[in-house]
Amino acid sequence: MDKNRIKYLRSLHQKKYRQLNSEFIVEGNKLVNELLKSDFEIKNVYAVDAGQLNAESIEIEHISPKELDRISTSRSPNNSVAVAALPEGQLPSMDTIAGNLSLVLENIQDPGNMGTILRLANWFGIQHIFCNAETVECYNPKVVQSSMGALFRVKVHYTDIYTLIAQTSDLPDFNIYATLLDGENLYETEISDKGFIIMGNESQGLTEKINMPEVKKIKIPSFPEETSGMESLNVAIATAITVAEFRRRTMD
Repeated sequence: MDKNRIKYLRSLHQKKYRQLNSEFIVEGNKLVNELLKSDFEIKNVYAVDAGQLNAESIEIEHISPKELDRISTSRSPNNSVAVAALPEGQLPSMDTIAGNLSLVLENIQDPGNMGTILRLANWFGIQHIFCNAETVECYNPKVVQSSMGALFRVKVHYTDIYTLIAQTSDLPDFNIYATLLDGENLYETEISDKGFIIMGNESQGLTEKINMPEVKKIKIPSFPEETSGMESLNVAIATAITVAEFRRRTMD
């Protein structure tokens, strides 16, 4: 592998070059194998030992351990890296949105939280996540890594979430919920299996833009209520508790 190719692959660690080239990098056998099973467009696959990958119809380029070290962001790179095309940013149809429970993320900043939320969405059968532009990019290598392959199964859309909320507010049997400290107790709230669950920034929570008449405020109570001494839960933990309760109560 020549120096220019290594330089290009390393550039994909940065958001501006991912956006400029419409490509992102995937590292390690587990994630590369997950990518190979997905419907993402795969540009290149590189491996020290191609036999460790489940690739049948794609050419794998051999690289040396030293080249892998130079490409990877990991301290202990695991055999392989791949390059995939960024998917086109097309929103699902309104019918698809109306028939599902989806997550909406506002200003989530931590890559680890984003990756965990992707895993939670995948576990609980949530197919779509809608994010505002200020939310961490899901193709950030740390998000890709922490998603453990969920990124390839859950569709993430960056859009004007405030307009989207307004557009969906009149859909029949479609409810919009936001997690706020002054919300109604989650365990006493009437909930639906179709709608949006909105989660906010790790330290600031949701902004005033979310405070719309059509949004139902909910909260996860502490036990005993108001006596925990904590201001809030980690956003990924709060997402897990909230989505689990929605799924528990709307199971067939």
